[in-house]
Amino acid sequence: MSAKKKKNETVEEPIASYATRSIRVFSSHEEQAHYELEQMAKLSSIEILQQMRKLINLAYGMHGFDPTKLPQQHTIKIIKK
Repeated sequence: MSAKKKKNETVEEPIASYATRSIRVFSSHEEQAHYELEQMAKLSSIEILQQMRKLINLAYGMHGFDPTKLPQQHTIKIIKK
C-alpha cells in the first residue's frame, strides 16, 4: 500500500461510546467522596461484586471474566509441606 493511500484513509470511531462519558470536577475531596458514595448506593449488591471482580481481574492480569458463568461451589485446599 502506498504512503499516499495510507494518508487518505480515515478511521471511523463510534461516537456513541463517547457520549455517555463525562468529566466531573470536584471542589474538594469530601465532595468527591460524597458523590462516589451516592453512586455506589445506586448499585445493587450484585453490581458491586461484579465491579470488584473486574478490578481484581485487572489487578492480577486475569482476562475472560464472565459474570454469568460463576462457579457454584468454592473449595480451598490446605497443602502441608
